[in-house]
Amino acid sequence: MKTKATVVFVIAAMIAFFYWLPEPQRSKSNSHTAPPSEVEVSSFNYHFVIRNVRFYDGYNLIENTDVLVENRRIAQVGKNIENKKDYRELDAAGQTLIPGLVDAHTHTWGNALKQALNFGVTTELDMFTLPASSNPHQGLRDDLSNVEQADLFSATILATAPKGHGTEYGFEIPVLNSVDQVTPFVRARIDDGADYIKAVYLSTGSERQYYPSISKAILARLIEEAHQHQKLLVVHVDNLISATEAIELGADGIIHSFMDKVVDQAFIDLMLSNKAFIVPTLSVQASVAGVNGAHLFSEAEVIQTFLSIEQRQQLNAAFQDYGIPKTAYQVAEKSVGLLAKAGVPILAGSDAPNPGTAHGVTLHGELQLLVEAGLTPEQAIHSATGAASKIFPIGLRGTLKTGAPASMILLSGNPFVDISATQSISAIWKNGFQFSRTLAADELAAEKPLAASLISDFNHSDHETKIGAGINPTTDQIAGGQSQVLVSLVDKSASEMDTALQVTGEVKAGFAYSWSGISFLPGKSYSEGANLTAISSISFDAKGSERFKQITIMIFQQGSYQPSTQQITLSDSWQSYQVELAAFERVDFNRISNISLVAAGAQGPFEFTIDNLAFE
Repeated sequence: MKTKATVVFVIAAMIAFFYWLPEPQRSKSNSHTAPPSEVEVSSFNYHFVIRNVRFYDGYNLIENTDVLVENRRIAQVGKNIENKKDYRELDAAGQTLIPGLVDAHTHTWGNALKQALNFGVTTELDMFTLPASSNPHQGLRDDLSNVEQADLFSATILATAPKGHGTEYGFEIPVLNSVDQVTPFVRARIDDGADYIKAVYLSTGSERQYYPSISKAILARLIEEAHQHQKLLVVHVDNLISATEAIELGADGIIHSFMDKVVDQAFIDLMLSNKAFIVPTLSVQASVAGVNGAHLFSEAEVIQTFLSIEQRQQLNAAFQDYGIPKTAYQVAEKSVGLLAKAGVPILAGSDAPNPGTAHGVTLHGELQLLVEAGLTPEQAIHSATGAASKIFPIGLRGTLKTGAPASMILLSGNPFVDISATQSISAIWKNGFQFSRTLAADELAAEKPLAASLISDFNHSDHETKIGAGINPTTDQIAGGQSQVLVSLVDKSASEMDTALQVTGEVKAGFAYSWSGISFLPGKSYSEGANLTAISSISFDAKGSERFKQITIMIFQQGSYQPSTQQITLSDSWQSYQVELAAFERVDFNRISNISLVAAGAQGPFEFTIDNLAFE
């Protein structure tokens, strides 16, 4: 009756699904029992003095000094500061105070900014999201009372070609296929609130043509138009020739190092003469190449204590196999080392939440990778602090200069000797307010396990359920596919009160993994998964048709873009089925966001009917 199947989704499709998650709300409380290394919660807020600390302002390192925070900002730095107003004092001898980190490449939605702050990332530079998602957060960043999430700057919608990279996420975005479209495009992005402009470019001279690209002429006009509006223009590239052409045209910076060729002296000279920068995103490139990143977090307990369920799942996720050898990562790593040695500005960016990365935590891993590539620990820390502040229009964020908001991290060790010490966080301040970090145990305890229960007998509704957020149609159209589905209630027996849910449609070509069917949300919403640890199985009555007998059950963990699956062979008459949750591999049932029953893979029309869906 039941056979196991492995389904690999293109990551972009699942990312598209999560673009529609509700925005995070400010929480009323975040109290917990602090671990021994963490400063007492709510002890030092608004006005206080830190004594005898190793201090880095984003540019310069000072040993054994004092820092005065007044009215949420850095008021004074120096030895033996006079505490005229008798503010509370913290003796931080042996510890290190650095600016809150700046992640120079993320994609931000859902709870990302809260997750980032939980690991000391106080500013995120988003490189592609919808204005409806970014604008509310951008509006909060100049409010010093915004103390529960990182500040956000965004490119909003990127510039790409029809069917180019960025169009595969299941929603329509404006695209460029002529130079005449550039001026209105850039002006529209500025109206959307873009802090800078991002373009995607693939040279016609590249050996591998991964996706359609804007032309060189369009890129040139984008750069010109952005600069006319005093906006930086950054370019997503994945090979050396594309990067070279972009910088020759006057682009301000390159997003991603490249795994095809090691940089040569000509490219280094070009970057230096144009005063261009690069955000290498080594973390995501290691993930794409299948390089094990487990070594990035040298003190596992320091990280594991604060990782959310969603972050754990994202870190454990993997890209599909694109045929990129592990040695390709070494090419990217060597290029970064050569660029840094020559003095090309390097900015730290994670590209979270792509597979193998997560907001906040991965930036610490990125700093380790930069050091492994050849940067000194101080250069790596500068890349996530002062370097970002110098290049991007983020004010004094990433610095602790006088007048800067007191967004900063107190570390128990010395990251200028051992870069992994950035993970050992004693305290985090956002705008002078001490942030109470969310413990992993707190998150787990907050969600009580669901009990065995009927989900729906479909006698009253085709979408409302007795538990969870309901049942909805689902197809690969959210990822740009063409599959179709229709759900309706049909009589199961002669009784007028006995109806079932009929699911009909067609799986069509148009996406790497096509699917169509229904989706059940066991939590309160898309972004709130349910705890199914007390559930042993899923049961239902179902029947197929003469020509269609196989459905796929897909279970998604919260924050994960790759489901665990099982295939069920149906009869063409009513039968009862029970699927044990233990059969689903690599699933943490503490937080399940989506259970889907779909026709998947094989193209063609389908029909199945389901009733009495339940948790046992």
